[in-house]
Amino acid sequence: MHVLEVLPPRLYPCLNSQKRAILRTLQISIHPYPSYEARKERGDDRTGLETNEVALQQLYDLISGTVNRGEGNSCLILGPRGSGKTRLVERCLLNIPNKPIILRLSGWTQHSDRLAMREIAHQLNQQTGTTIFVHPDDVPRNIDNDYPDRELNPFLDKSVSSMLVSSASLPLSSHLPTLISALPTLPRPTIVILDGFDLFSLHPRQSLLYCLLDTAQSCHSGAKSRGLAVVGITTRVDTVNLLEKRVKSRFSGRILRTAPPQDLEGWIEVAKATLMPRVLDENQEKSYNEEWKSLWNMAIEKFLSDRSVTKALNETFSITRDIRMLNKIMASLALHLAPTSPFPSVSQIKATVLSQRIRPRSPFLHTLSYPALCLLIASVHVDSTGHSTFTFEMLHECFYDQLRTSLSAPVQVNGGSIGMAFEYLVSVKLFTCIAPSTGVAKEFVKYHSVVAREDVKKAVDKTGQINLRKWFTKAQ
Repeated sequence: MHVLEVLPPRLYPCLNSQKRAILRTLQISIHPYPSYEARKERGDDRTGLETNEVALQQLYDLISGTVNRGEGNSCLILGPRGSGKTRLVERCLLNIPNKPIILRLSGWTQHSDRLAMREIAHQLNQQTGTTIFVHPDDVPRNIDNDYPDRELNPFLDKSVSSMLVSSASLPLSSHLPTLISALPTLPRPTIVILDGFDLFSLHPRQSLLYCLLDTAQSCHSGAKSRGLAVVGITTRVDTVNLLEKRVKSRFSGRILRTAPPQDLEGWIEVAKATLMPRVLDENQEKSYNEEWKSLWNMAIEKFLSDRSVTKALNETFSITRDIRMLNKIMASLALHLAPTSPFPSVSQIKATVLSQRIRPRSPFLHTLSYPALCLLIASVHVDSTGHSTFTFEMLHECFYDQLRTSLSAPVQVNGGSIGMAFEYLVSVKLFTCIAPSTGVAKEFVKYHSVVAREDVKKAVDKTGQINLRKWFTKAQ
């Protein structure tokens, strides 16, 4: 069976279903890594992939104890950026059979305990509808009607404009213990996810962390409480040391570690799991027939085995191991699928990988005039002598020292002098003035070059000028 270049109309729904499945996989990350069991069967024991699977099982056991037995638990998920910490939590919550109450807080957003309290109250009202935490939409629009819980509810603004709905205000810090202690009494178990856990330790007295961990510690299996689990997410390895003694004593000490793939094969496995999702919803399964499945699987196997694709992924992997970068590449491939190009191609992934790279700051260096290139090389020589700043006279002297040793270096080319070249480099901001002064002559004003040594070397190599290349290599 060969891979189709143009998709027949009968398979259009299958292509759309495949695109939705890939994007859904990238969004909720159902299969960020191949399953440990599948890799174990083929003798693959790469550590980076196994680390996340072990952490997933440990987190699942912890949350299951809270959901099924009403336990109080706490843990910290630690790993570098892009190693799958948030993805790990989302995968675990998807597999929990009895859906608990999930409270999501972020240290980047909730800068104080009062902001965190208001967010907790808002999310509790959205998920439980309890009258303890009244939502602004529940306030009567007629202000003449007396609302019995208005005075007792600290999460409502008591100043209500005529015919307008009240907005939630910041509650007092004294209400924090009451709010947190009410979590185990809710109808369902509660999971509190603290993203940026280390930032919460910067709050005064760490009151929020103390109340959460103290309440979780007081929950016991078999009691009347529904259970509370506190899951922290952080990248700082010294987060536990940031906790106060009274807070640290209430933390369970469980630290689950995550790690990105350690080699290129791991990245390719992630890409394959993304492009070939194994979980589809009911609507997708209706249009996901066997013919399309065979065509798609064969095309992906051929695509990932191509040397150009492996090279493109390897170049990105050598720069960053962040899975989020790979997800961006996979998302771009999925969005460019069309009936005229129904399968990923080498040209698409090359263009996608290139679009994620940082553009060179000065891609036109090799087109500069000969005197301008000489000034750039002179700035490299001056910098190599320990002078990060320079004046025109310093570069001029360096240029003429080279001129005296090499008569092949002209002072003027096509009507352009060394002075005009210097003024041009200043105008295009390759040389920036750092100490302007009205009492200093132009030739003695200090400048700084924004062009890196490597960029100058590439520009000199592109020109093919042997004498410039020899002069550049003299800079130590």
